[in-house]
Amino acid sequence: MTTQRGGDTPDPLLIADIEDIFDSLDPLSLLNDALNSEYPGSAAVAYEQLVSGEWDGDE
Repeated sequence: MTTQRGGDTPDPLLIADIEDIFDSLDPLSLLNDALNSEYPGSAAVAYEQLVSGEWDGDE
């Protein structure tokens, strides 16, 4: 983890970059990818876990 000089606080620019990545995710386009996947069952489970934030540990 990148920290500010002399402390355990995460770098605010790093936090902003991570937030930008999450803000750029489009659940609807990811759903389309999941439905058209070579492995739709596994893709659907992964999509559900990504969108809900819940991990069941099965796949």
